[in-house]
Parts: sequence; C-alpha cells; structure tokens
Amino acid sequence: MTTTEEIRSDAQGNRFVLRRRPCPVCGVDARTLLGMRGGAHHRYRQGIESRIVRCDCCGLLFPDPFPFPLDPQRLYGEPDEYFGTTDTARKIDAYRWLMREIAERLGRPRFSVLDVGCGRGELLAAARLSGVEAVGLEPSEAMAARARESFGVDVHCQTIEKLARSSDAAFDAVTLCGVLEHVHDPDSVVASVRKLTRPGAVVYIDVPREPNLLTIVGNAWNRVKGSPAVYNLQPTWPPYHVFGFNPRAIDVLLSKYDFRIESLHVQADIHVPYRDDWKDRVRALVASQIHRLGNRTNFGANMCVWARRQSGPTLHAS
Repeated sequence: MTTTEEIRSDAQGNRFVLRRRPCPVCGVDARTLLGMRGGAHHRYRQGIESRIVRCDCCGLLFPDPFPFPLDPQRLYGEPDEYFGTTDTARKIDAYRWLMREIAERLGRPRFSVLDVGCGRGELLAAARLSGVEAVGLEPSEAMAARARESFGVDVHCQTIEKLARSSDAAFDAVTLCGVLEHVHDPDSVVASVRKLTRPGAVVYIDVPREPNLLTIVGNAWNRVKGSPAVYNLQPTWPPYHVFGFNPRAIDVLLSKYDFRIESLHVQADIHVPYRDDWKDRVRALVASQIHRLGNRTNFGANMCVWARRQSGPTLHAS
C-alpha cells in the first residue's frame, strides 16, 4: 500500500488529506473501481475529484484514496444549511415513535439512550417528551450549540471514541441516525458502542443503502453515455458521505463486536431536492420515481437496522 499523501481543496474551501487505506469494515485491501465523483463528475461540479471503489470482500463503498478533512468543523458548521427545509416538529414526532419502539424491544418503558451524532437535538427532545434518559454526542460545535439553544438538551461535543475511553457508562440503547456514512472510522465507532452498552442493549442505525436502484440505473446510463461518473455516495459534497453500506457490510461490521441484526428494512424518502431550473426539476422527478420503484423492490436508498448486543461483559477502554 502506498503511503503517499496529497492535500486538495474543494470550491467551498474545505481541505482534505488523501490517504489510501484498506476497507475499515473487513480489513481487506482488494477493491474494484466503480467510477468517479466530485469536480467535473458531480451534478453541481462540487468537491474534489474522487475515485469510488467497492471492497471485494464485504461490498463497502468508499473513496480511494480516502479524504480526511483537515478541519472537520467546516463541514458541519451551518446547522440550518446542512438540514435545509427539514420539518423539526415532524422529525420529533418520528423520534417519539423510535422511543416507543426501543421500549418495546427492551420490554420496559424506562431506559437510557445514547444518541451519536445528535445534530440539532430533535431525538433528544423526543426522548425528554417520552420520559427517556438521553445523552447526545455531537462533534460539530455549531450543531451542539444549536441543540442546546433550541431544546436545552444534554449534548457533549465529543466523539464516541473519546467517551468510550473516559466513561464507565452502560446504555440500554444507542442510536446512529445518518451517522455511519459520515464518520471516518466506522469500525472504531461500533467498537465504542460495544464498550458503552450492556448485554441485551439495542442499537438503531439509519444509513443509506449502496447500491440502490437509483445508483444502479444512473451508473448504467452514464456508461451508455461513455461517462466515468457514478451516482454512489450521494450527496458527495457537502455534507460528505464517505461510506456506502449494504446489508452484508453492516452485518460484518456489527458481528465483529457481538451485535446481532434483528431486523433490516430497506426504504427511502422518494423526494429528491432540485435547483430552480427545468432540467434539474426533470432529473429530480425521474430520480423520485426510481426511488419509489426501489422501495417496492427492496433496492431503496436507505436502510433501517435494529441490532442487539449479545451476552458478554461490558468492555471499557484502558
């Protein structure tokens, strides 16, 4: 493996150091090139040009070489811009349903939950309304500040790895909603989840599914046109999706740390955002219909995963 590093900047001023790495899920260093993303290969010509590869063992998708941000705070520094037109009240209602589902799976109404990557704090607000003890982790200082200001919730501005090294807490449930596709070491994240839970704890993971019907159709169309661009890892720039999980890859990752998948549901919001021009509207309309069909064929663009920690002692970092 080459150790050569390169630093590149995107149009927004984000700087990345590029390094080649083995698959962080299964450790295999064999990959297949799928195509290109970023720069001239991006829908809006955003970001740096990136090779997108698939691990030949578990099927995980990621950029090669891998871009590590020199200033991660810049990527998630504008909460309202990041989440766009998200309906906060609707999101809180959805998370209240999630609290009820956790209670049902645990078999009791009272439990503790750790929300990793809590963003603006909607899940924490829903937990409080449900009478649930909840702690949020959010590496982005801007996101953490917004969560505290909006809902007065308990947010620690740190990574889960740091919490696992410093805390003896053992949670009944952990949620990772739209997180694993962003973190730069999903293996260390799940290892830390293991250290911070007790046997029987449940984990909920919401993550994009790769490949999905839209990427399959889009990539095929690009090949017909003779273009090397691929639709995988959307949105690539920014916020930057750096991993594309499929059912096998997520199972491999969870199994390494004694979590067994209890259910995996493939489903996606069919809405695709667009800019105010007719060509982009047409593209978004077509993509929305492909998402609709993907949901009917188990090739939707998102996975909702429930897993449970098996028996064994709680581990703590030294």
